[in-house]
Amino acid sequence: MKAKRADLLLKIIAAARGESVTPAQLQKVAFLLGQEFPDEMPDNYYQFQKYDYGPFDVKIYRDAEKLQSKGLVSIAVNSRGGWKEYAATKKGLSKTPEDVSEAVAEYIDQKVRWARGLSFQELVRAVYREFPAYRENSVFQD
Repeated sequence: MKAKRADLLLKIIAAARGESVTPAQLQKVAFLLGQEFPDEMPDNYYQFQKYDYGPFDVKIYRDAEKLQSKGLVSIAVNSRGGWKEYAATKKGLSKTPEDVSEAVAEYIDQKVRWARGLSFQELVRAVYREFPAYRENSVFQD
């Protein structure tokens, strides 16, 4: 059985170990996950569009809000930039998503560490290098 979309999203957020992830980090890691493991994604997995800063699906934010309503994720507004940041709560960190393979779990952990270590510009550039078609509708000037 394949993991549920919300479980994968919680796993991405929880991979920051209680620290926050930005919208760009959340979007790009979820996108890369789907590209790397298409056969392990649920049928209703995110459908990324070519958007202002590359691959984007608004459903990620809706799912994060549902996780927040269950007490698994906290969403806070960044005081410097005004964007939302996502962090797993204690309850979210203790919930082990079912049906996530070891390979997917390791990939998520590695990609979240990688994404959190990059600036916004570096992250967007890295995704565009690997998936140049997603630059099509970009407002990002490099």
